[in-house]
Amino acid sequence: MTDNTRELEFDLETNSEGKIARWEFLVPIHADNFALALASGYVGGSLKADAARDLQAHVGNNLLGFSCEVPAWAIAEGEPGDRVLLSFERTGKEVPDAGCLEMLDGPSRITKLQSVYFKDEASLANFNASYDAFPDVPVNVVELSTNWPVREVDERPRDLQEMPVDRTEQRCDLDFFGGFAAGVVQLLADNTLDEAIYKFLREPGTGVTENGRNLLLALEPGSSQADVGIWTATIGALRSRFGKRGFDRREFIADVEERSAGHGPEVDSWVRGCQKVIDAEIDIPSLTDGEKIGRRAALAVILSHDPAGLEELENNLGAGPRVRALVTAAVYAFAGLSRIDGKLKSPASRMDAVLEIGERVLAGDPVHVEIETSRTGSDLTRHQTIKVAGNMVLERLVEPPAYMVMLKARIQEAGYKVEVKSDSGQIGIRPSSTRGEFIVVEDCSQSTMQDPIVNLVLPIARLGARPTVASLKKLMSAAWVNATTVALRQVGEAEEVVAMASLPLATLDRDELNFHVERLLQISSELGGSKPKGRRLKA
Repeated sequence: MTDNTRELEFDLETNSEGKIARWEFLVPIHADNFALALASGYVGGSLKADAARDLQAHVGNNLLGFSCEVPAWAIAEGEPGDRVLLSFERTGKEVPDAGCLEMLDGPSRITKLQSVYFKDEASLANFNASYDAFPDVPVNVVELSTNWPVREVDERPRDLQEMPVDRTEQRCDLDFFGGFAAGVVQLLADNTLDEAIYKFLREPGTGVTENGRNLLLALEPGSSQADVGIWTATIGALRSRFGKRGFDRREFIADVEERSAGHGPEVDSWVRGCQKVIDAEIDIPSLTDGEKIGRRAALAVILSHDPAGLEELENNLGAGPRVRALVTAAVYAFAGLSRIDGKLKSPASRMDAVLEIGERVLAGDPVHVEIETSRTGSDLTRHQTIKVAGNMVLERLVEPPAYMVMLKARIQEAGYKVEVKSDSGQIGIRPSSTRGEFIVVEDCSQSTMQDPIVNLVLPIARLGARPTVASLKKLMSAAWVNATTVALRQVGEAEEVVAMASLPLATLDRDELNFHVERLLQISSELGGSKPKGRRLKA
């Protein structure tokens, strides 16, 4: 190009700006330490003071690894024993040279691993034979293979210095709250107190005491100051003893009494009662639900602080569901994620959900939980999936609540047919009508187990264009005349006109059900015309 003539030039080089490079980050670790990481859910640092020495001893809770391949000196670092290579995916502007030494901030979730490499089949078989029998090591949460990208060249750097492993706070907190989260997930699987668990996960506290307090208030909003004081003191006393050997009940009661001081004479009376129970001077008082579930749960923890005692608590001591829920969260937290049964930590989706909940409640952040009904049986039994932070955690089979069984009976008494949609699992009412209406039965967002409410929803028409003022007036007029709600709601990318009636089930009878169904059919006839679907609402 000259000064007098400007010519168009083409840049034929690839524009790499904005592209992301990906590579494999390999972390060598002693096989025994890998087993501990599987149990605890995290790799980086250790909960054990006598963990096997390997390359990771140089970086505390962080991870020391290499890009794409590992030099042989890193495998030999530390004490003898099999090594495994943990494979993470890393991203950046460009792939570093093979064997480049890097450090990754830790601890890191075990579920972030892409794979784990063993030297050969014999090493993998030895690991499985050694740890399959350990109930707290979920060996199936990561993929195990025999890839071994180890390079036999390179010398050991001379400037590697060992860093102390922080076992005092971060790892202990993650283990304590990981156990707490495993208990919460187990409560979701049991399907006994969904409403209270949702409320707690939406508003957890920050730290041990606030989480204990908020869980109690979610289960029993009317808890007294003394009850809250006793329960939060119990949780605090459990955390102070976490990871230590032995559990002296008298010392524990004294600690709870000291922590709950200032909450009135009720605490003193409760402490004296607990001491008499321990000394077998009086029988164990009732642990059923009702008022004062905080102090009842605290006594249950004193009697049995191990998850293995939960079944006895329910079967032999008659603990109520809410008391048992508090105790479940507390004793799983006290056991710690690393020591609870591997069944509560596998498959990988469940482990990740437990770690997600544990980290978020530790920080006081809300946890997003979704429950979806995938299928409903003819007997109204629901097949449900539970998601945490968008990831599927577990599936459960839910028996129909008593109010749904009663509603089904009322529908049949009124001469209507109960039908379940095979594609969506929705329950509905099929009137004996030539127009083929299907009234969907949906749970109302304001419904509770004490005061159940369902919405009867009848789709009328799909709007093909933005509704006019005249069409909206027609909707409101028809709703007024027929004493029924008419609304617009989004269905995919379209809007749908529906008629809806809210139906409290506490005093439901056949005449009331008939009234609402007839009103819905009448308004459908007035607004929808003769075509059952694909209709456009006109003013």
